[in-house]
Amino acid sequence: MEKWGRHRTTGKTPTQTSTSTEQEQQTTKLEKLTLQLQSISYEQIELHGILASYTDKDLQNRLNSFEMLKKEHKQVMLDLQKLPMEISDSVNKVKQLIEENVSYRYVPDLSWEWKESVHVLRLKNRQLWKEQIELQESCEELKKLLKEAHEIICDPSAEQQQVQEEYQGLHANDQDSQRRLTSQKY
Repeated sequence: MEKWGRHRTTGKTPTQTSTSTEQEQQTTKLEKLTLQLQSISYEQIELHGILASYTDKDLQNRLNSFEMLKKEHKQVMLDLQKLPMEISDSVNKVKQLIEENVSYRYVPDLSWEWKESVHVLRLKNRQLWKEQIELQESCEELKKLLKEAHEIICDPSAEQQQVQEEYQGLHANDQDSQRRLTSQKY
């Protein structure tokens, strides 16, 4: 080996050097693997604890959820049992409303008849007003005539009483006529 140049020697042969290096590498590798194994063991223990806690809680949650689902299912089934009756009631109500709607279609329009009746009643009302005015005018004329007749009569005391009675009778008749007309007006 001298031909090739100078080598630094440690006093060990190349095979001895490579073997010790390999041993050091393997030892280092073994230490790393041991550390990884310990780390994995710790993680496994930690995960096992988490899993145990989770499954216990999850089991309780599942049991609670199951009970709630059972109650909800029971309520849904009760609602489903009621549903045909509710549908039947709704269908009956719809049929009834349709029949009412159809019956309203065939009701004749009476508004023109009402308008005609109102028109006729207004005409009658006008006629009654005219008659009332004529009666009032004739009553006034009668009062004037009675007053004139009263002044003409020689014996005012006897004849005055007779005229006054006639006047009161006519006046009462006139008031009765006016009341009848007023009641017919309304």
